[in-house]
Amino acid sequence: MKLLIKISIIIPFLLAVSDVSAQKYGLAAIDSMKALLKTQKTVDSGQVKIVHRISAAYRNIDTDSAMQYAVRGLAMAKKVNWPKGIAAFYDNIGSLYSNNGGYEKAIQYYNASLSINKSIGNKRAQTGNIINIGSVYQRQGDDARALEYGFKALKMARAINEQEYTALLYGNISDVYLSQENFTMARAYSLKAYQAYKQLNDLSGLARAEDRIGSVYLATKKLKEAEQYLQQSLQHYKELDDKMGQAKSLSHIALLHEDDAAQKLKFLMEAQQLFDQTTPLHPNSITNLGNIGTTYNRVFFKTKDRNTAQKAAQYLEKAVAASKQVGDRDNLGYFSTELAHLQENNGQYEDALRNYKRSRQITDSMYSQESKNKIASLEAQYVFQKKEESYRQEQQLAKLKMRQVYLYGALAFILVSSILVYFLNRSHIRHLRLKNELQRKQAEEKNKELINRNKLSESELKAIRAQMNPHFIFNVLNSIESYIVENDSKTASRLVQKFAALSRLILENSTQSMVSADREWKALQLYAELEVMRFNKQFSCSFHADPSIDLSSLLLPPMLVQPLIENAIHHGMRNSTAPNNAIAVNLEQTEGALLFTVADNGIGMDEAEKFKTFSAIKSKSIGISSIKERIEIFNVMNQGHPALFELRNKQTAEGRGTIAKLTLPKIVKKD
Repeated sequence: MKLLIKISIIIPFLLAVSDVSAQKYGLAAIDSMKALLKTQKTVDSGQVKIVHRISAAYRNIDTDSAMQYAVRGLAMAKKVNWPKGIAAFYDNIGSLYSNNGGYEKAIQYYNASLSINKSIGNKRAQTGNIINIGSVYQRQGDDARALEYGFKALKMARAINEQEYTALLYGNISDVYLSQENFTMARAYSLKAYQAYKQLNDLSGLARAEDRIGSVYLATKKLKEAEQYLQQSLQHYKELDDKMGQAKSLSHIALLHEDDAAQKLKFLMEAQQLFDQTTPLHPNSITNLGNIGTTYNRVFFKTKDRNTAQKAAQYLEKAVAASKQVGDRDNLGYFSTELAHLQENNGQYEDALRNYKRSRQITDSMYSQESKNKIASLEAQYVFQKKEESYRQEQQLAKLKMRQVYLYGALAFILVSSILVYFLNRSHIRHLRLKNELQRKQAEEKNKELINRNKLSESELKAIRAQMNPHFIFNVLNSIESYIVENDSKTASRLVQKFAALSRLILENSTQSMVSADREWKALQLYAELEVMRFNKQFSCSFHADPSIDLSSLLLPPMLVQPLIENAIHHGMRNSTAPNNAIAVNLEQTEGALLFTVADNGIGMDEAEKFKTFSAIKSKSIGISSIKERIEIFNVMNQGHPALFELRNKQTAEGRGTIAKLTLPKIVKKD
């Protein structure tokens, strides 16, 4: 089920402090401001401020009314030639477009507002514009640019001592880390936001922070803590009469009831009613719509009830259509996959194949071997289905011809027996030819399939060799940027140097099927050092190679040992609270083989299973299955001592943790 992780806040560009109260007290405040507006006879900056407050107050209640007052106020601000007011309404209109999925127009209006604010030297408003632009990128799934604008705005907010913006940015940055599965950083920034809003006594900010903390706990399956924060958030949103906030909290609360479909649907439907009343094309609304369809889909898989399948298709198709309309690629990719699952179970292989391909194109940067195999399977099923239909038609035609033959034979038997024998022999020969032809075609198809599989394996091997984990790159760059923002330039410099050295080694190794063992050993050490620094020395990593091994004279397949260290970190060390966490990488030799051992004292495979997240969160690590696949390909292509792989929990006598062993044949360089 998909979390509402795109919840970065679009801030209203306020013309006066009292605008905040206009948003907090809902319709009562709007009515009083409308009455005040009627008493103003002359168009001036005071009247423009009132119109802006009305538009801002309507923003989370009635977006159509909010847009009407925003357009009206913009015209008034231009009439009195008030740049600050014009910039404020540009920003307000941008936020309304953003909340309804009009991201391109939102960026245009935000940039127009930013240009004016720069010209008049309004630094606070400039910071707000940059926050809003970053929020749009985050909603579009462009996490890199969202984080870039987030840290840029955070630096500006601190420079002008703007505590409200600082609190808001902590929350927005937490959202980006949550979407990247970096739960440690997501929890840290969400708690910073919570404490900041608590000091500011900002009820609206507290509600958002509580919802965000609840989402992090939900993603890490700490359901009791998640429910506590989500219920607090819902109560605060109700006090504020914030329907969109209530919808968001209800949608998250629904995910607490994974084992109770009826209760889950109740909360999702209640949330969707509120979304439809406020912002039906908001990314969170689309996600909630798709989650309804996904829930029906799960029920259909269990009950095979056709009415449930129709409801699942209805909501999933709505979510896909809405995602297309607003350009929400993340939701489009996710729910296209879910719709394809439903279509596959209904035997709609052509539609399922189309949706899987669309999802693959959208999420190419997060592309997994599982989805590749799924698409290949669907293609095979679709081709087989077409061939099967063609074969049935040929059989039916053959049966008709046989009936004609038997009819002619029966009639001819009365006339002459020789004619009957002739037709019977002819029919038998035709049947044998048809059977032989069919067998020949089947043999050709199998041969083509084997050739294609071989080509696919070769291309996958090249892709794996050329791959440097995008998730790892992104998190290292984020860590570098964080150290720069925190003025820790020395640590940032060390990170950059090690990252550059590792990148160079991997890029050079990616063009070769076999690389020098000493270069690969150096790359493993650099990778481990980077991860230790990135996780703030939460664990240690040691390397030991048998001194009798001449690494410079041996060859290894590149990037085959690195995933073992990556899995030890992310599944053994990352969630361990024990002291003295450590990973030991050892290299030994036998007469004809090299033995790599990666041992950790982490939580072990059984305990790590509990920290698996929802299907919404897509893993980008290379994975154990890919290691096994590469070993199979390696053994086919290289005769002699076979490559072997073993992964197991430590025995009781060995202590806690996991051991991974990889045996590779010794391959000596040729002069």
